[in-house]
Amino acid sequence: MLKDLIIKHNISEQIKEIKEPLMKQCLEQRHTLDTAKTGNTFVVESKYTNFLYNIFYQISNMNLNKFNIRDLNFKLWCYLTDEKFHDQAWHNHVNTTTINSVLYLKTQNKGIFFRHQDEEIHIIPEEGDMLIFPSFLYHLPEVSKTKPRITLNLELRCTEPAERIFKKWN
Repeated sequence: MLKDLIIKHNISEQIKEIKEPLMKQCLEQRHTLDTAKTGNTFVVESKYTNFLYNIFYQISNMNLNKFNIRDLNFKLWCYLTDEKFHDQAWHNHVNTTTINSVLYLKTQNKGIFFRHQDEEIHIIPEEGDMLIFPSFLYHLPEVSKTKPRITLNLELRCTEPAERIFKKWN
């Protein structure tokens, strides 16, 4: 089943001290970018990047088949939608990663659609939820057209293919 390809883990306690600074960084850094080119998604420079990747790695390592990280070039991507920026499209991350994660900082009760083969599901995460899923999984985030909806995307590039890492579900 499709929902079995998605790991949901709430890390609110682990990020309680950094959640507000992270959201502030996303909001501030978006306004310094050429948003005509970046739109909803952009790389956030944050001193918390390695801390978040450590959490992501630990959860993935406990729940997935054995994997080896191919490179340590970690980037923290922010997906921020509001009244000005709310483009959306079905997409996957097969060209950039193996294991993908979305951390929900501010949801505005907006969720995400997932699609694989002939199945589609909709999940409404809570703030602090980290969703971990294979790079081949198509997804479509729900946008907020009023107040900011802020998520962070983290990616692990592995030597093994996603199909093998997620094999027990796939």
